[in-house]
Parts: sequence; C-alpha cells; structure tokens
Amino acid sequence: MFGFVRPLRGELKVREWERFQSVYCGLCHAIRTHYGFFQTTMLSYDCTYLALVLCALEEDGGASCRRRCLIHPFRRKTCAQESAGMRRAAAVSVILTWHKLEDTIADERGLKRLGARVLRLLLRRGYRKAARDLPAFDDSTRDCLRQLSALERQRTASLDQPADAFARILRAAVSDWGADSRVLQEMFYHTGRWIYLADACDDIRDDLTSGSYNPVALRWELQQPELSEPVREAMNRTLMQSLAASYHAYVLLRPYRDAGIIENILCQGLPEVTRQVLTGTFSHNGGKNRHGSL
Repeated sequence: MFGFVRPLRGELKVREWERFQSVYCGLCHAIRTHYGFFQTTMLSYDCTYLALVLCALEEDGGASCRRRCLIHPFRRKTCAQESAGMRRAAAVSVILTWHKLEDTIADERGLKRLGARVLRLLLRRGYRKAARDLPAFDDSTRDCLRQLSALERQRTASLDQPADAFARILRAAVSDWGADSRVLQEMFYHTGRWIYLADACDDIRDDLTSGSYNPVALRWELQQPELSEPVREAMNRTLMQSLAASYHAYVLLRPYRDAGIIENILCQGLPEVTRQVLTGTFSHNGGKNRHGSL
C-alpha cells in the first residue's frame, strides 16, 4: 500500500535532490543500525518523507556525513546524520513493514503468502525492537488495521470509513511529537487518507480481477478498470482536497530547513502522482531507489 509519496524531481534544485537522497541514505543507516540489515530492503520514499519533515523541525536535524554501505562499498555517499526524527521514522518504517506482511499473509495465497512468511521470519527481531521503542504506535497500527479488515469483510462501499482507518495510522506516528504534534497529526492524517485512496484507484484492475475489496470500485459500482470521466473527476476532487488539507496544516509549521523539498512533494509530486493514478499511467518504480519500496 506504499510507494506513492515522492517529489517531482525535475522541479527540485540539484542541492535539494541531493539533500532528499541524503535523508534516504541516512534513514537506511538508522534502520540498519537499530533494527538490522534485512529491514532496509523495505525502505521507501514514503518513510523518507516522514524523516524529512521531522528532521526539518529539529534545530540540529540538518547535519550530514560521508559513509559507505553494502550497497555502495567503494564510494562514500552523503548521509543525513541520525537524529530523534530519523530514529522515529526508522521505527515507523519497521513497524509498518511488519504489519503489511501480516496483512499479506492473511489476504494472499500461494507463493505470495509463503514469501511473506519467510520475510516475516527474517524481520521478526527488528520488529520486536521497534515495537518496544514505539509501543503506542504499534498498538495503534494494529487496532486501525483490525478496523480496516472489518470494513473490508463487510465490503463497505464508503470511501471515508476505510480511508479514515488507514489515515489514523499515520496520525499515530506523530501523535506525541512535542509542540508541533497537533499540526503534524493533521498533516499526516490527510496524507494517509490520500495514500489509501490513491492506492485504491491504482489497484482497481487487480482487485476487480481477483475479487478483492476496493472501496472505489464498490462506491462507483465499477465493472471495468478504466475510470469514466465523472468518476475520475470525483476522485480527483477528494484526493486533491486531502492534499490541500495536508498543505494547510504544513504551513502552520516553522521548519528550520528543507521547506522547498517538502513543498515540492505536497504541491507538485503528489498532485502528479494523483494525475498518473487516475489516468492509469502510474509506475511504482518511480518511488523506489536501490532498496525498493513497500
């Protein structure tokens, strides 16, 4: 359900793209240091965005260093140094990965289910440590996914109910983040709502084929994967409303740095993904680096 949050690279300055990449690499190192190498295989731009926002609110969150890793053993790369925001994003990434695997095991069959079981075994130790670091977030994620599963079993045709259940997961990730917590909760709640509905639009073809739950298909009683113009316009409105609400929350923050990158993601990157999803031209490859995307 992840892989949608990304900047529009062509509109970033070179130094901004390099900074975004350094946060990505810094998050990878933070995950490897605290939770193990295997956890980094599921690193995504989505959690890089969380790390970017949290580090932007830390006075000392802009430091960087040069490091090697197994992926780049012969060349040092610029990495954002670890901070409280980076560590939070690392734990969130690990916990979300674990629960996504649990969801895959419950919903899939055959090789997908077997692969998820094997991967879960490899990631178990890191997940347990992350759950100890963020127990409230782990509990909230489990509760929200339980509610989401109930809605799926009922085949609820509402867009808002399942989107709300998922959005509350991202809200919980920043629920105790100091003085900015209330604003961040609003910002990431609406980002989460957008992610869920964008994913539902992107999955229509596969879900119609497999008979899996899809609130967009049920809401509009779709029989074919192609969205008609009225459906496309309606979904574009609700998706853009979520992005607008997320941006309106963001402008209440006072970041120390990286405002240009964050605004690029909210005002250009995510609207472009919205357009691609609704026109059927979206590719998940654009949202992952060497390590892949959830």
